[in-house]
Amino acid sequence: MVTTDVLTESRRSARLRAPVAAERMFRLTGAPGVEDGTGRRTAPKGMTATLMTVLLLRANHVVDSGVLVGLLWQESEPQSAKANLRQYVSKLRRFLAEAAPEGGSRLRSIGGGYLLEVRRSELDVTCFEDLSDLGRRALEAGEVTAARAYLEASIELWSGPLCQGVALAPELETEVHSRQDLWLATHQMLVRTRIQVGDYGHAIAEVRQLLVAHPLSEDLWGMLMLALYRSYRRGEALEAFRAARGLIVRELGIEPTPQLQRLHQSILSGDCPLEGFDWP
Repeated sequence: MVTTDVLTESRRSARLRAPVAAERMFRLTGAPGVEDGTGRRTAPKGMTATLMTVLLLRANHVVDSGVLVGLLWQESEPQSAKANLRQYVSKLRRFLAEAAPEGGSRLRSIGGGYLLEVRRSELDVTCFEDLSDLGRRALEAGEVTAARAYLEASIELWSGPLCQGVALAPELETEVHSRQDLWLATHQMLVRTRIQVGDYGHAIAEVRQLLVAHPLSEDLWGMLMLALYRSYRRGEALEAFRAARGLIVRELGIEPTPQLQRLHQSILSGDCPLEGFDWP
């Protein structure tokens, strides 16, 4: 389990990675499943994968059977829904038993519902959240090297779109989108950290990749411009602004924010500092 002691130790080495997980990891990033040192087993497609996803999103909490039925079938609940739910629970228990020792016993029937027991160190999204938080705290404390280690480790845990291939009820989709937003904020924090320590090559590559999915993010465009300029690629930095402005005007009908325009003018005039981090 990640502790504040690890934060202290991380100050001693730029290459430190926090001990984020046990040997086995329950996965919600990518297709839901279980991963260990030998590989990854994905949950059977369909309702079994959906059930596993719901129970992992509500890990260590009893989820009432009626609530599960509503989340699984939403507005198309069959008359045999509760009986079908018991079948899917049995299938999921068999899958967990095959994928992890004692995995089947983690899925327990309690009262009128079900509970899936998973430690924070065994679930990718909670490990990600803990490492992201440690990275943020390290940055706030001025421990940039430790922050980069934590943030890199958190991003490495994210193995694909959250709950990939699973159709979720709207209330769960909202939760998924919130966690996706945290992933983006964490990745942006990592890019900022890379720029701060002068790791411009990785920063440029990562921010370009992020811009494919988030082309209207001025934060991303600003970081790209700054990293390019500090890599002595001033012409490319100015071209990045022209691309950003053209896209923003075309798609939103407005000019870029004053902050992005000021950064552009600073690069254009050569007044932009070549170290530190001052964007946004």
